[in-house]
Amino acid sequence: MKTILFTILIVAAILFTSKTLNAQKAAKTHVAAVNSIVEKPVNMQSYELFKASVKPLVAVMGTKKLVGLGEGTHGTAEFYKVRFWITRMLVEEYGFNHIALENDYSDSWLLNRQLNTKANLDSLMKKRLLSIWQNKETREMLAWVRDYNTSHSQKITICGLDYVFANPDVEVIKQLLTGTPAAGLVDSMAIVAKSASFQDELWNGLNHPDYKPDFDALTKSSYDGYIAASKLDSEVMASQLATSVKTDCHLAIENVKQAFAPFYDATAKKPEASRDSIMAYNAGLIMQTPGTKMVIWAHDAHMGKKGVYDNEVGGTGGYLLKMFPDNYFVLATGTATGTFAATTEARDTYTNPMKAYALEAPIKGSWEELMAAGNKPVFYFMPVKFNPSNKIKPFRIIGYGPDSGPKSYDKTNLSDLFDAFLFIKHTTAATPLD
Repeated sequence: MKTILFTILIVAAILFTSKTLNAQKAAKTHVAAVNSIVEKPVNMQSYELFKASVKPLVAVMGTKKLVGLGEGTHGTAEFYKVRFWITRMLVEEYGFNHIALENDYSDSWLLNRQLNTKANLDSLMKKRLLSIWQNKETREMLAWVRDYNTSHSQKITICGLDYVFANPDVEVIKQLLTGTPAAGLVDSMAIVAKSASFQDELWNGLNHPDYKPDFDALTKSSYDGYIAASKLDSEVMASQLATSVKTDCHLAIENVKQAFAPFYDATAKKPEASRDSIMAYNAGLIMQTPGTKMVIWAHDAHMGKKGVYDNEVGGTGGYLLKMFPDNYFVLATGTATGTFAATTEARDTYTNPMKAYALEAPIKGSWEELMAAGNKPVFYFMPVKFNPSNKIKPFRIIGYGPDSGPKSYDKTNLSDLFDAFLFIKHTTAATPLD
């Protein structure tokens, strides 16, 4: 009896163990199957191979009027490359005609005006683009735009959404008004021009430890500049200028007011608008031109549909989604190891020294650690499918600076921020212009 009972127990144990092993094997097979469906491999060996591997993703983007292409760092060569290639597909196959950069609006307007001439491209970039854009990868995109525009009736327009410097706004306004029936208004710009120069000088100066800023004088100067710019805008809009000239002039004046606004708002005791809401507002103004379809190149944090760090940073995408319901799509890019370009200067300018820094290994439990664990060196996925249980994990957000360690993370649900994510396991620093 004991022998029979013992035999039954042994058989039961074997069956249980076998069942457990089979269940574990099935679970592993299921996980592998899910990953093979969710994570789509991307081939970056050539444009044609890349194009074939991301065709379904870009087809979804092509149904929108606005596409945000994010970057996990401001200085990664591969992020520039994939965004250029995706942008090229959107232009050639889906009729997109504007490429907006995280760059000053008026600087970008002036760059766009000269891009279709024989101007030296490197010199133009160094004069009109912030240092984060002054690399050979961005140059490749701009050279393609220049070439495309020579053989197509529908031109690509390069534009900017930010409000870093004020002097370019003054330059744009003068170019637009000089030689027109409203040329007399140029003489009334003295206060705006003086305030712009003062503010730009201080912005550059703050990157140098021996610079002594006079914030009281700056506040008064920029407040006066804001008032003068508002008056100028009214005069321009009441003039007999062509509608297109008025529109461009209004945008430049809006941009200089955005630069002056923090000081005006502080004096007038008004709530200050966030940088992300302003960039979305600028995009909206540009989108008012009929037929405009825009690709935006900016940091992941800006392109996200909500802010990070308790909504203290980012979220341009969220504003765009409200302004253009069902017409905004955002792709983020990320990496785990390699190098990236960054600057130790706190304020973005034309002359920030950009150097290559090594990326620290992803921290334990982060999205980057999870994505790097797979076998695919490059892949994309839809976060809503990649993270169906809405898990929250640390996500790396590298700004202009070289820090890529624990302090550069914020806990996020990728599904809340992005429609798609393209991950490149190992990346390299962007190549600076000669």
